[in-house]
Amino acid sequence: MSELDSSDPRPPRRARYRGTHPRRFEERYKELDPARFPREVEKVRARGHTPAGTHVPVLLAEVLEVLRPAPGGVILDCTLGHGGHAAALAQRVLPGGRAIGIDADAEELERTRARLAAQGLPVAAHQGNFAGALQVLAAEGLEVVDIVLADLGVSSMQLDRPERGFSWKHDGPLDMRMDRARGVSAAEWLRSASEEQLRAALESWGEDPDAAAVAAVIKAQPPASTGELLRLILQAKRLDPGAVKRRRRGDGHPAARTFQALRMAVNREIPNLEHLLRILPRLLRPGGRAAILSFHSGEDRRVKQAFARGRAAGVYAAGGGPVPPSPAEVAANPRARSARLRWAERA
Repeated sequence: MSELDSSDPRPPRRARYRGTHPRRFEERYKELDPARFPREVEKVRARGHTPAGTHVPVLLAEVLEVLRPAPGGVILDCTLGHGGHAAALAQRVLPGGRAIGIDADAEELERTRARLAAQGLPVAAHQGNFAGALQVLAAEGLEVVDIVLADLGVSSMQLDRPERGFSWKHDGPLDMRMDRARGVSAAEWLRSASEEQLRAALESWGEDPDAAAVAAVIKAQPPASTGELLRLILQAKRLDPGAVKRRRRGDGHPAARTFQALRMAVNREIPNLEHLLRILPRLLRPGGRAAILSFHSGEDRRVKQAFARGRAAGVYAAGGGPVPPSPAEVAANPRARSARLRWAERA
C-alpha cells in the first residue's frame, strides 16, 4: 500500500524516545492526553509529580474557605492559568454568578477557555496583565466584584514546556516571557543589563547568596539557552553537574534562585504586583474578599504590608494569613512547598 494512500487504517506511530521512559515534554504522550490515558495521570500524581501540560491548583480548599464564593457572586481571577481555581470558584457562584479571568499568556489562555467551556463553565477570559484589572472590569460593564484572586506563581504548563525557557530541566531558548508577543526575552535582558543590575536582581528577587559571582560569570558569557545558563550558574557556584543531578529529592536546585529572579525581572512581576495592591480596594465591593497566593518572600512581604496598611486605614475590615500548604499537599505536589496565602475583606 502506498504511503500516500489515505485508506491506510493504521494510526501514525508515536515518536521514539531514548530509554524505557519518556523524559522530554513532547515525548510524554500519555500525560498529554489524559482523556485516553487517565490511569497514567493518576500514577504520575501518586508519585508526587505534576502530569505534563497540566497544573494542580495550590491551596485550593483554603482559597475556597477564605473567599466564601456563593451563588450569584462575581469572581475576578487575575491569574487564570490552567483554570483550576477559577473552575472551583465558578461552580460555587452558579446559578446567576459570573466568572472573569485574566492571564498574560495568550497561548495557555485559549486552551483554558476551551477547557472550562467544555465543563459548562464559560469564563470571560481576557489576555493581559492583572495590573490592568480595572480596564478588564470596565470592558465587562462592571465597577466592582465580590471576589478577587491572584496566584503569583508560574504555572506548571509554562515550566514544563522547553520552548518557553522557564526551567533548567530541559534545554531550550532562554525566553521566560509570560507573553511572548511583548517585551524582551531573558537572553536579551541579560545582554542589555549591567552586571550591577543583574547582581541586584539576583539578590532582591532570587535571594541568592552567590549573586555577585553568578552575575559576573553570566555577564562574561551571556547565555542564549536554558542549558547554557544552567552551566554558567553551576560554574559560578563551583558545583559539579553530576553531583547536582544526584541530589536528594526535595533539596532545592542550585539554579532555582537565578531562574526565579530572571523570570521576575523579565516580566516586571514586583511592579505589577505593587500596582495590583494599590488598585485592589477599588476592585472589591464592600464585604468582598481578596486572596493572594505568593511563592516568594518579597511578594509575600508586600502583600502583608499592603493588607496591614489597609486595615489600619479602615479600607479592610478583616484578613488573615499566611496560610501554608499542608504536609500532605506538599507531598502530593512539591511545587506548592513555598506557597503562602493571605486574604483581606473590604470594609
